[in-house]
This record gives sequence, C-alpha cells and structure tokens, in this order.
Amino acid sequence: MRRLLFLVFAWALGSPDARAETTLELVTGEWPPYVSQSLPQDGVFSQIMRQAFQRAGYQVHITYLSWLQDEAQIRAGKAVAAFPYRPTPERQKEFDFSPPLMRTSSYLFYYKPNMPHPPQAFQSLDDLRGYRIAIQLGYWYLPLFQQHKLNTLLTSDEVNALRQLQKGHLDLAPMALERGLYLIHTTLPAHEKEFGYLPAPLDKETPLSLMFSRSYPQVERIREDFARALEQMEKDGSLKAIYQRNFPEVTPPR
Repeated sequence: MRRLLFLVFAWALGSPDARAETTLELVTGEWPPYVSQSLPQDGVFSQIMRQAFQRAGYQVHITYLSWLQDEAQIRAGKAVAAFPYRPTPERQKEFDFSPPLMRTSSYLFYYKPNMPHPPQAFQSLDDLRGYRIAIQLGYWYLPLFQQHKLNTLLTSDEVNALRQLQKGHLDLAPMALERGLYLIHTTLPAHEKEFGYLPAPLDKETPLSLMFSRSYPQVERIREDFARALEQMEKDGSLKAIYQRNFPEVTPPR
C-alpha cells in the first residue's frame, strides 16, 4: 500500500498539472531593453522566458539582484537560473545553459553631425586607429581593442558615451545593437535620427541564454522541459514575433 501511494505521489509530481502549480525562482539584473523592471513584462528576454516556461507548465518568480548576487544564488541552488547570460568556457565549468532565447551583436555607434563621412567599409579594426572610441571597464571588447592598439577613452557608462559622441569628445561607441537603439530612443529622443551605427558588427551573433543552477531541485528535468518549449516557440514563429514586436526597427531580426 505504501509503495502504491509513493508511485501515485511520484506520478503527480511529474504530471503537467503538478508542474503548472510549481513556481520557479529566477534571478536577473537591470539590462534594458533585454530585461528591466521598468519595461512591459520585464523586457523582451523575460517575455520569451516566461512564455517558454508557461508552455512547459511552470510559473516563474523573478528577483532583481546584482549580477554577482545572481551567480551566488544559482550556485547555492536558491534559484533555478539567472538570465540573460552569455555562455563562456569559464561559466560552463559551473553552470549549464539553455539554448539561446535570442542573439545579439555589438556595433560601433556614431553621431552623424560630427561625422558626415563615417568609416562604413572598414576592413579591419586597424583601420579605426585614427578614431576616438569609447570603452567601459569589464566589457568583452577591451582585449580586442588593445590587440589592435585603438585610441580608447574610458566612459562611466553607455549613456555617457552617447553624450560624449554628441559633444564631439568621442567618435565611436560600441554597444549591443538593441541596447544602443534603446538608449538613444529613451535618453536622447529629440536627436534619435542624428545617430547611426557602422554596418559591420564587432562580433559574431552572441547567444543570450538562461544560466542554470546544478543544485536546484529537479533542475535537469526543468531544463529539458524548457528546452523543448523553446524549440516549439522557434518552430511556430513565437520567438521571432516577440523579437519583432519589441524591436520593429531592427532588420533582420535576431
């Protein structure tokens, strides 16, 4: 009798209805337009993530922390995943990653009135040595710019970099495409058409994923359920639709 009750209980835990009652803890940080408490449904990445988990039969609860705190939470198994994260060899030593929910590339933005003839067709970063380029500490492009001996100037953040472009103190500023367009639209709306970006990306399309804990209860099953739901969204066009709804100005969609 006890064995029968145990089997029934185990079946109930594995059923879709039981999963629908399960609320998963996830952690993130402010990084608009991908994720932010100030955006509808917490931003584009969160919209994709929520829909995939809902299809898989789960509810989610999101807590906003610093990025270092996010990693500590999933390392300790207090949250199932942190997002959005780029898979790197260092991170993959400790954590598992979902398939990409979206991809992004970084571009060099400029201010048209100060640069009527931008280097649109540069063949190598070496061709940009004559330009003053904004940087922020901790960003992925720093070793690349150092390797090509570019003329870089430290700015406090990406909004400050845009303002320095406008003032003529800088020539180029690297940013993830969607983030650069978002920041121009929200912080300098009266000058939105005065900014542009060079057509050649600085990097290959970078996947943005959920970074899963390895110690959260039943995490392997949760991760597999999520991956299947995300695959369905890609097949039925839901992923593309959410992206285009949030970034109608970006072509082609990523």
